[in-house]
Amino acid sequence: MVRRRTILKSSIAFGTLGFAGAVTGRTPAPTEAEPAADDQLPSTITADTTVAELCHQYDDPYYVPRDFLDYLPTGDSSDAEKADQFGYNVEAVQNTVGDGTLTLGDLGTQALPRVQTLAAADFPAHAAVKLLPRLALVPDETEPLSLHNQPQSVWEETAGPTVASNDPSQFTQSQWPTDARTYLPEEVAERDRVHDQPQNEEWGSAAPLPDDVLHNDANPVLDAASEKIHPVTGETLGDGFTATAPMAAEVKMHVLNDGYWYQYFEFENVSSVPYHLDGAVLWWLGPSGMGENLADGHYNNAQRPDPSLGHPQRDVIEVVHDDYEGLSVYAIRLAYHDQPYHMRTAYPNQRWSLEIGTPVYATDASYPSSAERQQLVDTMLGSLHVELETNMDRNDDLIEEVDLKHRVPN
Repeated sequence: MVRRRTILKSSIAFGTLGFAGAVTGRTPAPTEAEPAADDQLPSTITADTTVAELCHQYDDPYYVPRDFLDYLPTGDSSDAEKADQFGYNVEAVQNTVGDGTLTLGDLGTQALPRVQTLAAADFPAHAAVKLLPRLALVPDETEPLSLHNQPQSVWEETAGPTVASNDPSQFTQSQWPTDARTYLPEEVAERDRVHDQPQNEEWGSAAPLPDDVLHNDANPVLDAASEKIHPVTGETLGDGFTATAPMAAEVKMHVLNDGYWYQYFEFENVSSVPYHLDGAVLWWLGPSGMGENLADGHYNNAQRPDPSLGHPQRDVIEVVHDDYEGLSVYAIRLAYHDQPYHMRTAYPNQRWSLEIGTPVYATDASYPSSAERQQLVDTMLGSLHVELETNMDRNDDLIEEVDLKHRVPN
């Protein structure tokens, strides 16, 4: 038995230290697409600006008309209620999106100011028009998230919400995938480049996780979580919760039953621009599940017309941390497929979350007091890091360095 140490070390305590350095110099994935030469939003954008004026390639290869028409806010749905509230003209979308004459004014009150904000942030035009079907329906207030599994109980002790302590600057992903609405091989290769990676490379399974991964005390992901040292660059990430984009995080513990927990992480985009979550990598210190049932995880996003749409598969590992009794480091990469990326996106002032199923074994008796439970969730949040994908590189450098090549299906 490993002697229990104080969980919350000074290196992962909450703090306000600045970020020591950004991660740079990554090699792009082979399927990386070059953005269009004129991939800039117009300098002047009004209610009369059309979809075609926003992006000349609105249809080929970006399939914007299908993104609108396949997910019209009709029927008895929350999207239909938002369409009524915001003045979204469904008939105009049906009649004019195909030839590109659909205007921002036709999309109601939300679309115009949001696109103007994106233009001021040098957001890529192709991504802006691809996100319009959802941007037009995103409310000003932060919406609550639903859960896939309703817990038997929820710990009273929580950690956060707190913004990333490294104070990351505005994060604008300059390249977003074509996000095809077809199954042409060359389009699928780009849209599902993260999801399909195990089909083209030597990959393992995380169901269950091999012992040589679970007990690899040389894996740099251990220091990444407990010492906040980046596995690729060796640079310090800062103290407490850190991220590569402005966001806030909160940690909760959901008890499904006496022997099974869900580690619950809720995130909020606190910047003025959206970011896509495909290929995002997260790691943290949490209660050991000993490599069992890592397939049990759920992604939640209020900005989806249906909770089942866009549900990602995951590359996931657990590595037991011998310095902490009952704790492991978890690392996850999100791998979406099929559904358009307006469902894979964190929108400004909106939330997304992950539920991670965890058999608790003997650790349920290890946190009998409120103080110990609080210490655990504080440790989970303090060790948490989120690294978004840039330049469509799939975060391959991290995948290689921490051996995050173990896939579970959704």
